[in-house]
Amino acid sequence: MLIFTKYYILLIWITLTFFISVAYSQSDEIAGIKFNSQKIELSKNTSLLLNEGYKIELTNSFSISFDISFWDYVRFGPILRIADEYGNEIRIIYNQFKNKDTSFIQIMEPYHKNLIEVKLAKKYLTRNTWFNFKLYVDRKNRSLLAYWNYELVGKADYLINDQYRFFFAFGLKKMDDPNDFDVPPISIRNIIISEQDIIKHQWELNPFKENPLTDKISNSKIKATNISWVYQDHQKWKRVGNYKISDRPIPGYGVAFDSLNSRFFIDRKNDLLIFYLNSGKDSVIKYRTQSPSGWNDLLYEESKQLLYSFMNALGNVSVYDLKLNTWTTVDTLILNDGKYFGSAKFICPKDKGLYLLGGYGYYKAKNDLFKYNFVKKEWEKIELKKNDMTPRAWFTFGKGFNEGEYIIYGGVGNESGNQEQGFKTYNDFYLLNMNDLTIKKINYYSLNKTNYSSLANYHQLDQNDSTIFFLSKVIEEKKPNIYLNKLNLSRGTISKVGDNFWKANSDKWYYNYLYYNKTTKEFFALVFDSTNVELFSINYPPISGTAQVYTENTNSEKNNSLHILIPIFVLISSGAVFVYLKKRNSKVGLAKSDKKDQNYNFDRRHIKNSVNLFGGLRIYDKDENEISQTLSPKLKEIFLLILLRSINNHHSGITSEELSSIIWPEASLESVKSNRGVAINKIRKILSSVDGVDMEFLDKVWFVKMNNGSSCDYADYLKFCNSAKTKNGSANGSLALLLKIVNGGEFLKGISYEWLDPIKFAVNNEVIKCIKNYFEIEELKTDPEKTLRLCDMVLSFDAVDQDAIKLKIKTLLNQGKLHIAKSTYSLFVAEYKRLYDEQYPLTFQEIISS
Repeated sequence: MLIFTKYYILLIWITLTFFISVAYSQSDEIAGIKFNSQKIELSKNTSLLLNEGYKIELTNSFSISFDISFWDYVRFGPILRIADEYGNEIRIIYNQFKNKDTSFIQIMEPYHKNLIEVKLAKKYLTRNTWFNFKLYVDRKNRSLLAYWNYELVGKADYLINDQYRFFFAFGLKKMDDPNDFDVPPISIRNIIISEQDIIKHQWELNPFKENPLTDKISNSKIKATNISWVYQDHQKWKRVGNYKISDRPIPGYGVAFDSLNSRFFIDRKNDLLIFYLNSGKDSVIKYRTQSPSGWNDLLYEESKQLLYSFMNALGNVSVYDLKLNTWTTVDTLILNDGKYFGSAKFICPKDKGLYLLGGYGYYKAKNDLFKYNFVKKEWEKIELKKNDMTPRAWFTFGKGFNEGEYIIYGGVGNESGNQEQGFKTYNDFYLLNMNDLTIKKINYYSLNKTNYSSLANYHQLDQNDSTIFFLSKVIEEKKPNIYLNKLNLSRGTISKVGDNFWKANSDKWYYNYLYYNKTTKEFFALVFDSTNVELFSINYPPISGTAQVYTENTNSEKNNSLHILIPIFVLISSGAVFVYLKKRNSKVGLAKSDKKDQNYNFDRRHIKNSVNLFGGLRIYDKDENEISQTLSPKLKEIFLLILLRSINNHHSGITSEELSSIIWPEASLESVKSNRGVAINKIRKILSSVDGVDMEFLDKVWFVKMNNGSSCDYADYLKFCNSAKTKNGSANGSLALLLKIVNGGEFLKGISYEWLDPIKFAVNNEVIKCIKNYFEIEELKTDPEKTLRLCDMVLSFDAVDQDAIKLKIKTLLNQGKLHIAKSTYSLFVAEYKRLYDEQYPLTFQEIISS
């Protein structure tokens, strides 16, 4: 685990609190089936038949909803067809040709050809953007209602009478029908059929779960033909552009990224080529004046629409004005004190200044920071108040968590910078803070060893899970390969993600950079050598190119099981980090909100040798490493089943027979015995690093034994409840102790099994009731901050608890925070709409007066 300095604690606290509040499963994010479309033969287009092509009985009003994404918006085709038992067909069509700027989802009923049209602006139909569509069949009013992103967008009459069985087909309906050949370029996930607002079928289409083509409620299967999984675009790079910049080997003119408008600028001496990331198209601007570039880097300043071109060494700065289409050479000075190859170049948002850090030249590595002075027409060395960074070049550099901060990782150099003393590859971190002009070292335990020969600018930081993605050059078979790497700052681990997308075929000079395009949620890698610029893309989040994941054999009706070797997403408890840092640095200054928590003893949970269930499953070993991600989904279910039967008041373990009947209900006795033995051994091996947590078999029952100082927050919660009852009511118990135990939030959040859901429901409701018992205590009337804290705790268990939201809004109003109160109400109403698909019945004024 990475240990940040005291100056960085507030930053980490805010970041971790944020991503825990989001709590989104990355495996859900990359779920879905991508439809084969475009110009390919009919036999290779995609077809999804729900319920294996058999009709589904729906005798009441019903709806079908699904998430849809357009990986291109250029091709017409039927998204879904719903045929009744008499052959009458509701058609849901994607139509892109009616309007230049607008596409349409068209819903046509079969009798009078009534049409519902959903207008979609094409500029918003970008890759990897998901929308929700729902069609509601209202039997009582004999009508169709269409919803787009949970809003009603159209209605049409539909003469439904005694039709009770329906056939559902996505994409192609019949593979052998020559008239059925149009398939739109879409992706589909999370198909839900509800009857009278009760979910009857749900196909999540998540390949990282067992049987991804099977309905999670009724085990009904999808008959799928010619599918490809969305996750594969998160696993494999695509070459999206290859541009010639010169007929002869040259050092390069430079490429710049415009993140605001999602485009690359490629300087080609006589013209500027612009590549638009969203559309994949390009255009060329012929320069009025020739570019003065040569062995240069290129940066784009968005607010002024200027391109800065400057030599890898200091000097030779030129400016291109996009509005005037002219180059202006600011100076031609080339300093003699050394070049700065492999340096970091950036424009600081604070002052729009042009900066350069570190680099190598004339047999020496450097750690200086320079800023270009456009008045004096020279580079000026910035005198840093503190500079811990040793001289180096070819490190990865990118934005940090806060404005004006940059994280530096790795590089090549040594303590003196002198090449004759031998360079080494670094695995360390530094923080450049442009707000106070310091470079400070960030300490950590260790990282797995790397063999990088150089790293590329610019790394991309995902603040939600404290992960850095960066490109590295690795020499293999005497030639450089480029890989994308994932560095988890919380755990100090590095792994390759994505496949190997580029390999040098010569010894030509080249540079490579990494960028993130937020509009299409893609990484773009740029490699430019002496004559060409190549562009590659991969969907975010990228996953391991070698991980064993589910692949569907479309000619088989059997579903394969999921196997994944590399975990996709790791959540680290913000509370755990707080305790960890507090224990090692008693002088740490906390943010105001943290100080209030400390005053009221809202301590974070223990993490060493512990099992935490509130907020999701997290297991910490004796070194405080979080190890639950090493459990496969099946092992996790087995562990939780045995654990809960071991510590619940009414059980002291579970028999082999009962365990097997829940986990492997349809397997043979021989298979069950083998699977159970293998699973138990794997769990025991994983738990071996946790002191005091053991899985044992005694008196014909399996149970988890906890001793020697190990802890479980759920066991602590049960003890608290028992203690509260003996004191004639939980209101007499310790509020601080309760909040300490359940601080993580919802019990086993994000985990769902048929046997577990009733337990979760009971525990969460009991916790909410227990906390709300404190709403009326006298102390809260004089302590609004504590009141807000309790309200937020209840809402972490139930986001639409009306008692908590009313009390929170009234408390905020009493503090004079009208704007925050209204924002809180708006967020609550949106969440209520998302969960219940209906408007919250009370207005803001009605809540105040209630």
